[in-house]
Amino acid sequence: MRRVLTLICAISAVLVCNGQTMREDIAANPNLAGGIYTAYMVTEQPVVKAPSGYKPFYISHYGRHGSRYQTAQEKYDLPAQMLEQAYKDGRLTELGCDLMRRVRVIADDAHLRAGDLSPRGEREQRGIAERMAKLYPQVFSGRNGNHITTFASPSVRSVVSMAAFTERLKEIYPKLSITRYASAHDIHFTRPEQNMNTFYKTARKMAKDYQREQTRDKEFICRIFNDYDYAVKLICKAYESDSTYAFMGNMHDLAMIVQNFDNLPELHHVFTEPERYQMWHLFNIRRYLTYGPSLDFGDIRALDGKLLLRDIIERADNIISDRSTDEVATLRFGHDSAVIPLLAVLHAEGCDGRISFAEIERLPEVWCDSRITSMSVNVQFIFYRNKQGDVLVRVLHSERDIRIPVKTECYPFYKWNDLRTYCLAQCKPEAR
Repeated sequence: MRRVLTLICAISAVLVCNGQTMREDIAANPNLAGGIYTAYMVTEQPVVKAPSGYKPFYISHYGRHGSRYQTAQEKYDLPAQMLEQAYKDGRLTELGCDLMRRVRVIADDAHLRAGDLSPRGEREQRGIAERMAKLYPQVFSGRNGNHITTFASPSVRSVVSMAAFTERLKEIYPKLSITRYASAHDIHFTRPEQNMNTFYKTARKMAKDYQREQTRDKEFICRIFNDYDYAVKLICKAYESDSTYAFMGNMHDLAMIVQNFDNLPELHHVFTEPERYQMWHLFNIRRYLTYGPSLDFGDIRALDGKLLLRDIIERADNIISDRSTDEVATLRFGHDSAVIPLLAVLHAEGCDGRISFAEIERLPEVWCDSRITSMSVNVQFIFYRNKQGDVLVRVLHSERDIRIPVKTECYPFYKWNDLRTYCLAQCKPEAR
């Protein structure tokens, strides 16, 4: 029965990636409209047996922090205060009154917690660590060493994610020795964003202008307010804008972020199915232009992914060449802004789609943020070795095998020499 369930999960995953569209996925599960706010989803992992004679001995990992609050307090406070003002003025519909009460609960919970890790985020990290420990006992049992080196960006949510992850490993394997770093010294691979900033403002403005042009929000506003003209004036004043699109975007953000918590009221009912898809699509465009492999900005953004990939290669080289080392894992904790370009530089399947802004409407066909970078998204390189010293590697995306365009006769395993050569080629400035 277990093998049957595993097969069903594997087939389902293929269907989701290759058969269904994001429109269908979001209709079936509204939380998938969350993009980067999508909470980490755990599916049963197929058991993959290594080729004869090979055993895991080292893991190199990069993981985004776990589920979190919105990073800007005003995303909570502004809509709560605005809806309450409209309520005092008698300008809310019945749905609007219900929305006001729900948003106030959400805003009160978030008070002074902007950007913080949520309890669910901590559980996500502990769960990933536990599955890693149990799937690869040979790595952590002490046979090859018992030391783990971990790095986190100085962001509090990344540091707490690192603490939760390593605490769970230590609970399962008490003899592990762990060194933790969280400083600007390692920012070039924990939060590599130096090249993103080159065109970030330009890309973000392009995306926001497009979002402003494409957002159809009058029907949405009229379901919440009983006086459209009043609502337009109130919203434009609150958001210091001549357009109302930011309010609908703010409400979409709140509707999506609540999935990262345990007991907050849902807001899905405020949106129609077409509106929910529309908002996901427009925010997917923004994420693609600012962080993704777009033809317009992707080349400069890829440089940051190359910094992280080079760190993964160099540390693995040191571990493999030094048989006296007792390090069995290198764990890094950071942000989606590193995971997205890393997967693009690797040309991981489904993560490297390249189109120009001129054809941006077909972006859902080639690049979908919800499938690429949820909360706690992680990339793991699992290293295996036989008695002859030959090394194989598996590459996992959120604990699932993902294809890299490197020739192999034993997928999901790649010869390290082949994968290393490929990765080094991708790290060159001219490689795309």
